[in-house]
Amino acid sequence: MTTTTGCAPTGKDLFTQAQTVNATAKHAVAELQLYLHDGDWDVDNYGERPDPCGADGYRFKFTRSTIGNYDTPWRLPQGSVDAQAEDITAWLEEHGWTGIVFRSYTGGVTDVTITTRKPDAHIDDLLITIGSGPASDGIILDTTTTCEAGSWIDLVDLMFPDGFKGATTPQSEHPTAEPFFGMAPDSPTPGPRPDPITYPTPTDTPTPTPSPTP
Repeated sequence: MTTTTGCAPTGKDLFTQAQTVNATAKHAVAELQLYLHDGDWDVDNYGERPDPCGADGYRFKFTRSTIGNYDTPWRLPQGSVDAQAEDITAWLEEHGWTGIVFRSYTGGVTDVTITTRKPDAHIDDLLITIGSGPASDGIILDTTTTCEAGSWIDLVDLMFPDGFKGATTPQSEHPTAEPFFGMAPDSPTPGPRPDPITYPTPTDTPTPTPSPTP
């Protein structure tokens, strides 16, 4: 977990850092999604709002799953829960994930789980739940990012300068979709807006201010 001590970013720096953390983590998980299923995934929690962590830090949580489409039942690519777990574990090892732990359960529970992390992609914990059923198989990916320095309250204000009016996230999303940050996809946040200055979006390159004429 990233420490939250020291000089924490504020304002535009906080917004830009958080956008990078959010996008980097989602892209890393999307690589696994695309490997497992090149199609839309259910969005159970988009991860559009930061959560508090540490002494004064923030993190994001998001969930994607293949469960929900019973009109076209989804099946595990490797055919069985155990085979799928072995295949996913091998993929994680090949792609730089660490701390991989596989768990199976007794008492009639047929699901298995894998936990892993990838700090260089700002992922502190990825919980993979694999299950099979008579109507549809399913994989759930629950992700928690690393705890980053910066006020989560200030970050919410920067991400939603007009106030958070409730989740406006998509119900499903393809792994190759570019993750949005802040406001709804059709109305992205313009970035921090301290009056009277208006910042460009964090992904833009600001135009340098010309030096005053001597």
